Amino acid sequence: MKELKFVFTREMGDLLKKCRLKAGLSQAELGERIGFSKKTAYSQISHLENGIIKNPPIGNIILYLKACGVPLVNFFQKMSAIDFKIEHEKVMRQVEMPSSLTTDQRKKIDRDTALYLNKVQYPKTPFQKLDWERIKTKIDKKVKILLFNHQLDENTKRPYFNLTDELIANYDTGQIPAILKKHQQARILKYGIIDEIRKIVYQAVRLEQYRLKKQKALPSEKFKKMAGEFLRYRVKIEPIEAEVQKKLGELNVPIVYNQVYKNFTRESYQALKKYFHKDRLLLKQRFAEIMRTYKVQKLDENVLLEIREMIVAKFQPTEEKK
Repeated sequence: MKELKFVFTREMGDLLKKCRLKAGLSQAELGERIGFSKKTAYSQISHLENGIIKNPPIGNIILYLKACGVPLVNFFQKMSAIDFKIEHEKVMRQVEMPSSLTTDQRKKIDRDTALYLNKVQYPKTPFQKLDWERIKTKIDKKVKILLFNHQLDENTKRPYFNLTDELIANYDTGQIPAILKKHQQARILKYGIIDEIRKIVYQAVRLEQYRLKKQKALPSEKFKKMAGEFLRYRVKIEPIEAEVQKKLGELNVPIVYNQVYKNFTRESYQALKKYFHKDRLLLKQRFAEIMRTYKVQKLDENVLLEIREMIVAKFQPTEEKK
């Protein structure tokens, strides 16, 4: 196992210097407060602030901050942000951006990559706040399929969607039993469907809790590989999503459906990437599965087909080969 390395940079040293100046101390005065000899106090502090000492003892940094009267948590949060910025820049240098990308597309790729890195670099724990947006997306998808299978019309579906939102919003408040009882006693909604929605919500939350519990810190090499793969994916998919967005506008598709069509675009692209070189029959089957999933959500089949044809046309198989 490779040893983790942390490099103290000039930018981090500048953070320390700002703390010293705010405290009104010279380098020699601060060095003496820490306990350095008069002969070495100036050089020790100067080297630290200029990032010359690449791996300074953490104890020296703590003593420096205490001598300046600076809270440790605030400083190390800022230092962590600098470290993250350095890692992000390293990842972005792994892939050359095509000249065809617009400035807005480059910014979006950069932002999405930063969000991805923050998500995978630091392992979450079950005690951290759950990603409710992620959970809600999964629940909504399953509830839509459930209600479609029960052959309910749009007006009848709405109260069930309201119930779903209410259960999600109150999951960690201890109010779910009371909410279920209220809806069951009202007898407006079918008991069986209420119970199925309850199971969907509980299962989705528990799976997310389990996923967080099983997460572990990634080895640096694996993190670097995953980050590079994600960046290459974003570089490929971003122009395709822009074209899909343009096509949806031309077809006068209501903007409320844009995200769902974007999800369809991503799933279809991933299917192409995974099966194009392995098995065209599996690719065809996967396309059919994706189509069924999104038709259930009442999306226009003709629009879905146009989007898929566009994705296939823009997919460049020679560049996808390893």
